[in-house]
Amino acid sequence: MKQLIKCKTTKLFYDEYPYKLVIINALSHIFRDKNLSRAKEDLNLLQQQYDEGEPLAWRRAGAYAVSRPMDNITFFEAKNLYIEFSKQTDYKLRISNPYMQIYSHDHDWLVMLSTKIKTSKELWAPDITTLTQLEKNIILVKHPSDYKFKVTLGHKCDAALANWIRKNPDKAKAGRRCLETIEHGNYTRGLYFYVRDEKILQLLNLFVSSVVRIDKLVYNEKKDK
Repeated sequence: MKQLIKCKTTKLFYDEYPYKLVIINALSHIFRDKNLSRAKEDLNLLQQQYDEGEPLAWRRAGAYAVSRPMDNITFFEAKNLYIEFSKQTDYKLRISNPYMQIYSHDHDWLVMLSTKIKTSKELWAPDITTLTQLEKNIILVKHPSDYKFKVTLGHKCDAALANWIRKNPDKAKAGRRCLETIEHGNYTRGLYFYVRDEKILQLLNLFVSSVVRIDKLVYNEKKDK
């Protein structure tokens, strides 16, 4: 078993959760949308196979029937996850089978899960000194920056924005892919650039008609004791 990787949270997950645990389990998909009743049905079928000494296999009936062999450890850990999720309400799941990301406000619970689920990969938590700074639309950065805002684009913006950013590096900056996508009038949703201050943000309203979010970059200077 590989050692659990511990990572620093610098931005609230889903604008809410400071903690995240990443695990790998081939049955992660049965927990999609936190549908525990559906997960229980699948686990009961696997339990029946296990009790009867049959090889474990997750099955989906219907026109696109699927049968996936499962090992005992995957099954046992999925049962543990079901038990733990049944005790909690304040958590969020993101599933990309076999990966599962568990978001929570409860650090101790995720630490306990990481010891119980042997396929845990990453545990994310903020530095204790920055926990109170983590708020919606705040990103903590390691180094001071001339740019105070990160602008994440929506589906479209004025192609002239790319040329303006290139000509004004003291006011904004963007990566090559972002600039080329803007310049060619292609779909820009999810791409981002950085802006110096609020005054420049207001100016850029001339170019940008659709913005997904604006995050403020906050540098937490660590002072020697």
